[in-house]
Amino acid sequence: MLLKLILFTHGYSFPQMDVPVSPRPCDTFLSEFGTPTLLWRVLQSVGYTEPPQYSWWELDMTGGLQWFAVQGVVPPHGGRPAWTGWTCNSDGQTPWEAAQVAAHAMLPNIYQRFGDELTGGPAASIPRADPAAAEWKQADGCALVRGHGERAESSSPAMSAMMVVLKLFSQREDTYA
Repeated sequence: MLLKLILFTHGYSFPQMDVPVSPRPCDTFLSEFGTPTLLWRVLQSVGYTEPPQYSWWELDMTGGLQWFAVQGVVPPHGGRPAWTGWTCNSDGQTPWEAAQVAAHAMLPNIYQRFGDELTGGPAASIPRADPAAAEWKQADGCALVRGHGERAESSSPAMSAMMVVLKLFSQREDTYA
């Protein structure tokens, strides 16, 4: 399986995938709990009044494999000039899976850039550290004691739990690449 991402934000981009021929707008991703819902909650906590927009389309694949692409768009925030918006394209076996990946790619990027503005609320559990680069190790035989990396980059048990999920998600993405 192949997983590609593109994230445009503030001059930062990943490799690009094909442009959609006929995208279908969809708000279903916000009615089912997942990373699109978490992204929307974080954005709302800083004054966004409109949710991220998602569009999806089916990709032509060989071998009869069904594969979908999703584009997630967070518009610029009118009251915060530094919040210039994000666009992320992702793909997966279902539109739902691809939307999860798109929201997951935008969420840590937003938090790493604007973490100081995202105190409390739903953002309080999102680590500032890049999950793919974070080195959190426990001392041998001390699984219940927070290691140096975790103490330095996590302010709560909820944030540590979120890092576990984000690291797992990042590692899973790498298996598709």
